[in-house]
Amino acid sequence: MKYFTYNCGCKFLIEKEESKSIEFNPKIENLNLECSRTWELISEGNTKGCFQLESRLGRTMAKKLKPENIEQLSGLISILRPGCLEALRDGKSVTNHYIDRKNGQESVDYFHSCLEPILNASYGEMIYQEQAMEIAKVVAGFDLQEADSLRKAIGKKKPEEMAKIKKKFMKGSKKLDIVNKEEAEQIFSWIEKSQRYSFNKSHAVSYAINAYLSAYAKAHFPKIFFASYLRFAKDKIDPQQEIKELIQNAGEMDIEVKPPDIRLLNDLFCLKDGSIYFGLTDIKGVGNSVFEKLKTVISESKINLNTATWEEILFTVLININSTAAKALISCGAFRFLNKTRNEMLYELSIASKLTKREIDIFRSYIPKCKGLTDLINMLLSGKINKRRLQSIIELKQSLLNPPFSLSDSPEWISDNEDSLLGYAITCSKIDMYDISMTNCTCKEFKNGNCGNNIMIAGEIDRIHTVKTKKGNFKGMDMAFISLSDSTGNLDSIICFAEQYREYKNALFDGNIIIVKGKRSNAKDGLIVEKIFLPSS
Repeated sequence: MKYFTYNCGCKFLIEKEESKSIEFNPKIENLNLECSRTWELISEGNTKGCFQLESRLGRTMAKKLKPENIEQLSGLISILRPGCLEALRDGKSVTNHYIDRKNGQESVDYFHSCLEPILNASYGEMIYQEQAMEIAKVVAGFDLQEADSLRKAIGKKKPEEMAKIKKKFMKGSKKLDIVNKEEAEQIFSWIEKSQRYSFNKSHAVSYAINAYLSAYAKAHFPKIFFASYLRFAKDKIDPQQEIKELIQNAGEMDIEVKPPDIRLLNDLFCLKDGSIYFGLTDIKGVGNSVFEKLKTVISESKINLNTATWEEILFTVLININSTAAKALISCGAFRFLNKTRNEMLYELSIASKLTKREIDIFRSYIPKCKGLTDLINMLLSGKINKRRLQSIIELKQSLLNPPFSLSDSPEWISDNEDSLLGYAITCSKIDMYDISMTNCTCKEFKNGNCGNNIMIAGEIDRIHTVKTKKGNFKGMDMAFISLSDSTGNLDSIICFAEQYREYKNALFDGNIIIVKGKRSNAKDGLIVEKIFLPSS
């Protein structure tokens, strides 16, 4: 048996030598839970598509915590919940206390030695319901039934039930005499407060295992991972945003996602020759019924899409499906392998749609002998033609020879159409319309740490989040967190402090193209704005 081995040591059985097809058994008991490749991916915050960690918050916190095992990953999933994020102690959330303690930036305090074995794994923070149960057993002598009553009271968040349990707790702690009365009061107050945020550990561990499994698949098989997740993007609340984020993340991992290709005749996202392709039904305006019609037309006509000319495709395929779908296929790039602009194809489709069925049948017989649509019309005019149609055909020919507008494809036009029809502009970006020669960094390069100190980066604004400054000379004034994207990826940690925001806020709106001059934040993962420029087109 032959195996394919990764640099992390994980190996997989090669099923088919000629195609390097390998066997992946996605059962957690068969996986290496200490895979450095997987833990590195999680610690980099590269968790888009990973269970429980794919949100912006999940990615940010994974990068901050840098979990190294299932125990820490369980903790991460628990502290991501609203209760932990909102529960404050000493002006800092339980979430941040946990992260700082894990990273050695805050000392770990167990309050009493009897609590250390219970809270050791969570750095002295009570983040699980089971910890409260264990504390009640150790400190107050609760049996399993009483401890379970405590768990239920915590889960239901009912103060009246907690009050009853507190009496039992205080009575039991006095009897055992492991802690004094004041310490027992303090410990129970923590248990009470934990009602707002503690999580069931069995759930947390189950979630962590699934999170690790999805991260493991992404770390070892990223291409099929993205192809699969893109297939299910349409089931998300905001499919277009989901597609955009997945494609940007794929690009950051050097995985190419391409527009649909009619030659593949795939309905959903697929992986072909190392690249991911949009499916035809992933195009807005091309549903399953159109896809089935396409398959039928192509099969019955026996047209070979790999060798067919534009004219053959036009009069054999496109003319036989509804015009909205035909225009969508052209506009999103499904025929980009042909030596014509998308606007040329759209224009000639509009000309062809004005022909009668008889004229189209005649055209089909002429196609092998002609070069281009104008040649076809000349052939039609040289034969017998109804006098009532003669003037119309002549006008169509004149329209072809002298189109009323440019048939070239501008980057902005392509970008707008792909964004509208696919959910993301793949072939080019709006930024391509602007002079950004003064820049020295891209979003991907910034994330990879390949930019210098004086950073100049251009991009389209995806979103802006404003908050009030809490201290300093600009207390109470707005500052902003900006998300910027270019053709290489997305950067969602651009920090515009109050002084700069006040100066440049008129340029800060969704969809605007800007150039940001700035420097890395102390944490190295953010860009602090110094100046903002508007590029010339």
